[in-house]
Amino acid sequence: MSVSRQEKFLTSGRQNQKTRTREALLEAAIALAKDGRSPSIPEVAEAARVSPATAYRYFPNPQSLWAELATREQTLRGDFLKVVDNLTGDAEQRIETVIRSTAAMQFADEFLWRTVLRAILDRWFEQAELPESDRVPTRGTTRLRMARAALEPLSERLTPAQLDRLIDAAALVFGIEPLVSTQDVLGLSPEAATDLMVWSARALVRAALAEAEAPQAD
Repeated sequence: MSVSRQEKFLTSGRQNQKTRTREALLEAAIALAKDGRSPSIPEVAEAARVSPATAYRYFPNPQSLWAELATREQTLRGDFLKVVDNLTGDAEQRIETVIRSTAAMQFADEFLWRTVLRAILDRWFEQAELPESDRVPTRGTTRLRMARAALEPLSERLTPAQLDRLIDAAALVFGIEPLVSTQDVLGLSPEAATDLMVWSARALVRAALAEAEAPQAD
C-alpha cells in the first residue's frame, strides 16, 4: 500500500474503530517486544486479534510499525517521570536514584528499548535530507527533565549556565544509548553497567561543584 493510500484509509470512515484497532496493534507489538521478540505483522495481528490483512492496512511492514512506536516514546517513558516525585537526599543521591530506576526499567525491557532506539535512528535517516523546519522531532525531553529534577538542589551553588551544562552532561550517562554502549562496547553486566552510570554522574556533580567553588584568578 502506498503512503497516500494508507493515509486515505486511516483518515476516512470509522475513525473511532480505526483508532482502537491501531492502538491494539501497537500495544500488541510492545507486549511482544517486551518478551524479547521482533514480531512480524502477522504475529502482531494475531496478538491483537485482528486479521493480517487488517494489520497490513495500518502498518504495511515492520519498519512502519516501529517508526510509529518511536513516536510513542514519551508514552513509554511515563513510569520514568514518576521516579522524580519521590526523590530525596542531596544531588548525588537524587541522580543516583534516577539512574538506577531508569536502568532497572530499561534492562527489564531491553529488547523493547533497543527497538525504540532503532526506530528513532531510522526516523532520523528518513528525515536527513529534509530542511530542519520540516523535520519531526526524533526524541522527547524525558531524560533532561529527570536530570533537571534530580540536580535542581544545586541551583543555589551553581550559576544557571553551570547547572544547565551539568544537566546536559548527566543526560549523556544514562538512558538507552549508555545501556547499549556498556553492553556492546564494554561487555558489562547490567549491575556493573548501572554502577558505572552512577559513578559517572556522581563524578560530574563533583567536578561541576569543584569548578564552581574554585578560587577565581585575579
